[in-house]
Amino acid sequence: TMNFISFLLFLLLVDSSLCLIKHKRRTNKVSQECVNEKGFKIIRPNGKLKSCFWLKKRKTSKRDKLCNQWQKESQMRIRDACRKTCNNCSEVPNDPGLPKPNLVMILTDEQNIRTLSTYRNYMVEKYGEDKADVWGPDAKMSTPNIDSLANEGAMFTNFYTVAPVCTPSRASFMSGMYPHKTGADKNHGRMDGDITTFAQVLNDQGYKTSYLGKWHLDGTEFPGWASNVPEWVSNGRSFGFDENKYRFNRGHWKYFREEGDSVVGYDFFQEELFNGNHEAHYSTDFLFDKGTEFIENSLKSGENFAVVLSIPDPHSPNSIRPPYDTMYKDIHFNIPDTGKRALRRDPAPPGWQQLIADRPDGFGLSMDQYINDLEDSPSSWWQDYMQQYFGMVSCIDDNVGKLMQMLKEKGADDNTIVVFTSDHGEMGMEHGKIEKGSPFETSAKIPLLVRYPAAIPKGKIIETAYSSVDFAPTILDLMGVSFETAGLNSHFEGVKASGDILSDDLNPADDDKIIFSVDYVKGKWASAMMRGYKYIIGRFDAPWLFDLNLDPDEIVNYADSHSHQVIKNKLQTALVEAIMNNLIYYDIGLDVYLDSPQCLDSRDILPLEDGRRKICKDIGNTVSVDICLEDNIFLNFCPLTCPEKCSIDSEGKILLRNGQAMSCSQIAISDTDICSASKKTRTFCPATCQMNENASIQ
Repeated sequence: TMNFISFLLFLLLVDSSLCLIKHKRRTNKVSQECVNEKGFKIIRPNGKLKSCFWLKKRKTSKRDKLCNQWQKESQMRIRDACRKTCNNCSEVPNDPGLPKPNLVMILTDEQNIRTLSTYRNYMVEKYGEDKADVWGPDAKMSTPNIDSLANEGAMFTNFYTVAPVCTPSRASFMSGMYPHKTGADKNHGRMDGDITTFAQVLNDQGYKTSYLGKWHLDGTEFPGWASNVPEWVSNGRSFGFDENKYRFNRGHWKYFREEGDSVVGYDFFQEELFNGNHEAHYSTDFLFDKGTEFIENSLKSGENFAVVLSIPDPHSPNSIRPPYDTMYKDIHFNIPDTGKRALRRDPAPPGWQQLIADRPDGFGLSMDQYINDLEDSPSSWWQDYMQQYFGMVSCIDDNVGKLMQMLKEKGADDNTIVVFTSDHGEMGMEHGKIEKGSPFETSAKIPLLVRYPAAIPKGKIIETAYSSVDFAPTILDLMGVSFETAGLNSHFEGVKASGDILSDDLNPADDDKIIFSVDYVKGKWASAMMRGYKYIIGRFDAPWLFDLNLDPDEIVNYADSHSHQVIKNKLQTALVEAIMNNLIYYDIGLDVYLDSPQCLDSRDILPLEDGRRKICKDIGNTVSVDICLEDNIFLNFCPLTCPEKCSIDSEGKILLRNGQAMSCSQIAISDTDICSASKKTRTFCPATCQMNENASIQ
């Protein structure tokens, strides 16, 4: 008995020692302190000495530029001394006891963030159930396997795409550069062949690499299977991926089958070809299975691997294999309240938001009838659209579970970084729209979950704002790549989030970091975002400022709120600087309002007594102009359209097509005749422009 007890005590001691070693390894991996060097001084051109703390207070664009400067007096770059301020914390590569990690990147297409229960739970805690469950109290789902990545790693709650459409977003993910620097800033754009992707860097470091699924960076190739285009490798279109057989350029095939050395895709209406064998050939299952084979082969050969599983779902067409096709058939989906209000113009959505149906009265329906039919008509597409969408997400979640089980069984889960993210969101009829393309949360905000047990503390929630352009430098730094050795110090336009990921702080939240998201495809809007706030300019409207803390629904425009002016000016300045410095590309076109014009028609429905759904542009057509004279309400409602023109200069600035941001007082003393060349300037500064016109006549 004593021998048995002694043996048990021995096992306990060994187990405790192993736990201590594991904990020590985890803390040692951040032994290269993520701190600023005490006493270091930044020498300014005027000779003044500044500290790293001074640098932290600079604007993001200015700070990043200074961080990369070489200081000959200290014979080092500023970022190497101000490591924390410059986010230059590469803890992993300097730990000789930590083996090279593997990488699995799961990239879905058009992922609504509310359909991931880990994000829904976060929203419930932050905003309440009524704000989280926008389709109704029963229209929610569980994604336990995807959730486990967050529970056992880090969840980014303010991660946005630089452009909420497929191609430009994917280009930024792969390259760490803004889309217009890659050649792929429009949908179906062709990424330049000389772009260095994070996969190329890892491949050069000895990683075995593979890309499976939708690529969408090879122009108009359709479907563009790599197995059918062998010259991709020889002409430099592999972008660092060793194996590309299961990579296709574009299209949303629902079933795949290998036929000889090639892969063939089949549409959803051909699913009867796979009766009895749906699971083996359905796109999500097929790609996860092939990715699993690649991982198992890499582990068997003892090679480090990096694989991207680019899943075409849950992008439309909304169709899914059994049993997921009927899994949510009993759930009823409401139109979100923001969707109903946008469709009713109560209030009207911003000018850059394209509604799914602007004026359905052209079909003989009132807006209320249209909404009711969407929600309750047996023939409505809406219920099936969402039921199938939920089914696609559940299928993805189950495959994530199978993948994680395989990694665990192979003993590779502890040292494999598993990432879950998406190229852009799906609005699900919030703000009156499906799919993507706008700066609203469920279009531009995307999930980013990172699990790496060997290095990342469990349950970390990162609230600092980051975007898809930050992914490549972050993942390479997390994987221990030396940027200096790889020649990457000035390559990426994104920044490393690895400092936040690896820190002991379980809730990093930098309120000063600003990111950008732009409509690269249609040029309707450009935005600057930071934790809790979003500033948006557009060609067809006044600027908008959303305060997500006060208004998570993004209904209220706080651009003219006195208490929000400091925030607005900070985001406005950063956005203008990013545009003018070509960090992001936004075609200013015929001038853009940076502040609200004094004279601008409301976009809301006119308050007509007869209840007709009319707007300002209907005055003089289907609505008599006499209403402007009869009631000051309409004169104030439609100051541009009503005959008695508004003549009050606006406060603030307008961004001119030449890149100058000018106020009316600056335009008044300008040597250039700005007013005659721009209708928007005449709208923004009517008094000044009239004064200039009178002076020119005299």
